[in-house]
Amino acid sequence: MAGRRLINCIMSKQILRALDELIQSGVIDEATADRIRAHYANQTSESGNRLFIVFGILGALLVGLGIVLILAHNWDELSRPVRVAIGLLPLLTGQVLAGRLIFREIANRAWREGVAAFLVCAIGVSVAVVSQAYHIGGDLADFLLTWICLAIPVIYVLGSGMAAILCIAGLTWYACELSYFTYLGTTSSPYYWLALAAIASFYYLTYLRPQLKNNFYVLISWALALSLTICLATASENTGRLFLIAYVSMFSAFVAAGESELFQTGRVLSNSFLVVGSLGVVAIMLMGSFVDFWEMGSTPDGTSYSVTGLTVIVLTTLIAVGALVAHVRTKLSASNAKAFAFLFFIIVYFIGARQPSMGAFLMNLGVLALAVYTIRSGAQKNHLGILNYGLLIITALIICRFFDSDLSFVTRGLLFIGAGAGFFGANYYMIKQRKGKA
Repeated sequence: MAGRRLINCIMSKQILRALDELIQSGVIDEATADRIRAHYANQTSESGNRLFIVFGILGALLVGLGIVLILAHNWDELSRPVRVAIGLLPLLTGQVLAGRLIFREIANRAWREGVAAFLVCAIGVSVAVVSQAYHIGGDLADFLLTWICLAIPVIYVLGSGMAAILCIAGLTWYACELSYFTYLGTTSSPYYWLALAAIASFYYLTYLRPQLKNNFYVLISWALALSLTICLATASENTGRLFLIAYVSMFSAFVAAGESELFQTGRVLSNSFLVVGSLGVVAIMLMGSFVDFWEMGSTPDGTSYSVTGLTVIVLTTLIAVGALVAHVRTKLSASNAKAFAFLFFIIVYFIGARQPSMGAFLMNLGVLALAVYTIRSGAQKNHLGILNYGLLIITALIICRFFDSDLSFVTRGLLFIGAGAGFFGANYYMIKQRKGKA
């Protein structure tokens, strides 16, 4: 990435130097030359501004952490009013800075992101100090929820992507604290989904509707995809293995959404929903390729399924169906097979529940089909990353069968040799084709 930027910088300087010669030769006019100069000047300023934004956010976070450490050192010696005043001081400072940005209409992105990050941290410090000073009851989950709910308006007021990322991280921590990190954890609170919907609305209005695919778009996309992946299980509520239908449906919807023009970025790793959805589909189908997976009980304690868990399964499946219909309408001739995976999984699930060996066999065929499709897609797009991803799926399937079958060591060794030869041959063929075209 750094080498590419260096090459682009050198090329832009060479172009700017040649502008006078092109004008004198009559190739371009003065107006065109001015537009070219403005274009490269804008690129340079955006690069510098991006770096300034990063340092501004880091500076705000470090200042906030420094204040917390200094206060913690002498905290026991301070009286209650002094503690509250000190705890509220960062919040008031952040609000003053935010008010200055708003009323003076300062559009500097570095200042807005830095102040927003500082203000989000200041809200957490103030809530913690006041709660500790007046002995307000509540556990860590209550504190996190209060913090995030108070911080969400900062996202909209300052239009801050960094504040959105911090709030998503806090919400994920809240859901995990409520359901995973406590003994006898409960199901996820509806407040997680409501708060995440509020942040997702900002994400849509700021980045998707105007098609603004900057660095904050990429980071927020990854934060949303990972948060949903981590926290969806908090709504399973005694549905056991059946809840994997909800996960496969969500991942298939991710793939369908990632393939749409709304989420396209031109780079695979920048498309978080496509990457997370694809990896999630393959991972769950690899789990289903084991016979033991189908022989497990459907619910942990043998009781009936919960209404909440079944509702979430139905809703995610309906969302996946809607995303698939939209995907097929826009990309009928180039539909991604992983967007159909949830339909295949649902069918195999009910077969495997009665015949475990048949369910594992069909799932192995499904994984193999996805691998072949991915390899073919990589070859068609001339993309080595997608091609090798398909080969990795086959390798993962071979490794699973290595521990799950009674094959001899000679047969297993031959399978690994074949997979390695496939990696070498496919990459060699692709590179040779590229050189031939060049």
